[in-house]
Amino acid sequence: MRVQIGKTSAAKPEPLIWLEAGLGGSMRSWNLTFPILCRAFYCARSTRSPILHPEKDAEVTWQSLVTEMRTGGEKTAAHLGATFDHPLPIVLVGHSYGAMLVRVWAAQLLKSPTPSRIKPVGIVQIDPSFEGNNEGASPLYQKLEQKILAWIYRGAAREQPSFYLAWQDLQEIDLLDRQLPQLVISAAHRRSSKTWQGLTSYARAIDARLVRADSSRHHLQLFDPVTVASQIIEFAKQINVQTNSKGN
Repeated sequence: MRVQIGKTSAAKPEPLIWLEAGLGGSMRSWNLTFPILCRAFYCARSTRSPILHPEKDAEVTWQSLVTEMRTGGEKTAAHLGATFDHPLPIVLVGHSYGAMLVRVWAAQLLKSPTPSRIKPVGIVQIDPSFEGNNEGASPLYQKLEQKILAWIYRGAAREQPSFYLAWQDLQEIDLLDRQLPQLVISAAHRRSSKTWQGLTSYARAIDARLVRADSSRHHLQLFDPVTVASQIIEFAKQINVQTNSKGN
């Protein structure tokens, strides 16, 4: 895993904003959002193992990806001076499949008896994949697309472009949703669709605030970076104020 840390003279070091990409796992997907975020808070983005095109004979699963992220996060926090006694507050931001990964990472940190240099204080999900997000497609279409994608992309049967089954691997995991403040940002074109209705129910179920972006494209951090960055910054500021008030 490669991690890039961004900060400016005006940026606050806490909470750190951690940006997690989707299936491709590349930090390049944050090229437009990253510099905006770095004006307000310290920010980190990573390039990790891709799930769609893994290296030959490599088995990439959500478990291996979360383990990779946890290792990278601990090293990053140590680099920034965090310790087990004084962990670094971190807002975990995930796009698409990455939204699932950061939620699992946060849940593992909250449940783990092992000390960590990271303290999750909030989660932002950008156009997340979630169980039931089928955009009105028929079950037959979903199955056909799943079989085609499984044949074309090794190891990608759980995830399709319309995100039908992204949460299938997590049915037995307690994600501890209500222990952390959460924000969901999704595409505008889905407001009247079954997907938007599903997202509304999903956000309500996890006690998250749901925001519509101006773009109708899935990669909102590239096609509407201003909305995405401004919402993340406002979210982080609110968390920072709440954390400081509790500390006083």
